[in-house]
Amino acid sequence: MTNVLRRYRKKISVFKIQFILFLIAIAVGSLFANNLNGNRIEEYKLLSGYFITKFPSSDYLNIELFKFIIWKRIKLILGIWILGFTFFEIIINYIIVIYFGFSIGFIFSIGLMTNGFKGYLMYIILLLPQYIFYIPVMIYLIVKSTNFCSNLYSHRSRTRGFNINKQMFIEYFFVLIICIIFTIVGGIMETYVNPQLVKWYISAINL
Repeated sequence: MTNVLRRYRKKISVFKIQFILFLIAIAVGSLFANNLNGNRIEEYKLLSGYFITKFPSSDYLNIELFKFIIWKRIKLILGIWILGFTFFEIIINYIIVIYFGFSIGFIFSIGLMTNGFKGYLMYIILLLPQYIFYIPVMIYLIVKSTNFCSNLYSHRSRTRGFNINKQMFIEYFFVLIICIIFTIVGGIMETYVNPQLVKWYISAINL
């Protein structure tokens, strides 16, 4: 019972550290964006304006877009899953958490500076509804890959081998399957629902 509680506290502490780093990275990304010089802000404003004028009239090859999105997302999922077999997976997960936090802080701050609150809402709309699926998938995968890596190498110092068995591998394999399924659903949303939602938002507010 004591060992179970110790392992539970360890998992919670890892998640807390990752969450704290994520929040710090958002703050750093926001500060970085706010310290850009005026020329860079104008460049982002021009890019934003170009996107807003072109997006409503653009025609998407939905099948090709879907293939591109799915391949891009699954590569990331598969990469994190495979890295679960390496001893440095936990460090990689910290880097991924920091990267996503920094990106979110930076992008939303740029949206706020270039188009005000409407621009801020635009970036939120750009994430919907696909990130309702992507975010839980990433959290789930990072937690599971971190736990798998910890269990895999937990007794290596004593046994000079891997602490792996068939049950561990099967459970970890099903983690990959679950993540791929929800990523495909998110890809469908991103391909067929998100563009229509963005077009509606742009026309509704005359951004």
